[in-house]
Amino acid sequence: MKTNELLGLSATLQKIPLGKLTISQRAALTRTICAISRVRKPFDDAVKEANEKLKPEGLEELQHKKDRTAEEEKQLKELIAEYNRAVQETIQPELEAEVTLTVAKPMTPEELLALGDASPEMTAGDIMWIAEMLGINLEGNETV
Repeated sequence: MKTNELLGLSATLQKIPLGKLTISQRAALTRTICAISRVRKPFDDAVKEANEKLKPEGLEELQHKKDRTAEEEKQLKELIAEYNRAVQETIQPELEAEVTLTVAKPMTPEELLALGDASPEMTAGDIMWIAEMLGINLEGNETV
């Protein structure tokens, strides 16, 4: 999977409320989230580095200034836009990079389906996508 897919998977799994899950279902979800965290750490570090290294001179001063003039507002917007573009261009290759996710004890199909029951806004399509991303076969045959 690509890093951007991993980030989407991470965001989706992080939003699942734990209240309706059993301890074993929580453990399965937590194992998966921990595995994702290990894989995404280099990307997170790269984003942090890009944010630090590409920050334009004077940006923080303008951001913290309380009474900015119209010209300073315009300058601030331009600096932020330039900064965001530079960071995005820098991390884009990382977002497209292939990563391998390995979960020591993967979720079972039953544990995955329980996530849908725990989260009312999760759709069947979401569950299918998570299953695909994690290589979980929901059809009861051999694993994907």
